[in-house]
Amino acid sequence: MTPATPVIAEDAAPAPRMLGLRTVLIILALIEACWGLSDAPTLFGDMSHIGAGIGGGLVKAHLAAHPVLAIAAIVFAAMGRVRHAIIALGTIIIMAWLSDMPSVVAHGLEFKGAFSAVETTARVIAFPLVAACAIAYAAHNEHLRRAAFLVAVPTLFNAVLLAGFAVSVMTHGF
Repeated sequence: MTPATPVIAEDAAPAPRMLGLRTVLIILALIEACWGLSDAPTLFGDMSHIGAGIGGGLVKAHLAAHPVLAIAAIVFAAMGRVRHAIIALGTIIIMAWLSDMPSVVAHGLEFKGAFSAVETTARVIAFPLVAACAIAYAAHNEHLRRAAFLVAVPTLFNAVLLAGFAVSVMTHGF
């Protein structure tokens, strides 16, 4: 007779108690949820400026899915499902990139100023690659802290841009 070996299901129990990582993911997801919910009223108003076709569909899908994915990331992180939260945040980044692509295809990459070149390069090239790496790490349950850092970069970049814009408006006015 062979002794019975216990079967351990990997996804049956939440991730180890990584409280710091979970907290960081919740904060990032809260920021993304606020941004997603602030854009959501666009779905219920006049969307003629968004356009039709696949480009308009991608923008509308992003507007609809952004708050849902952000709230899902909050719930996953709170439950200890760090991998799932990272994948949800990475999906937000990929969807934002996809919603920018129709404009890039129609108008090309715009490098009008020095900072605009950095922002365009980040949004079109760097952020989707960062998100894909983070999703791959999380899907393989490897380097979760690195994956969380990777999904944090676009959110923090956008927060710095927003803060810089707010300071500029307060200093110089509109």
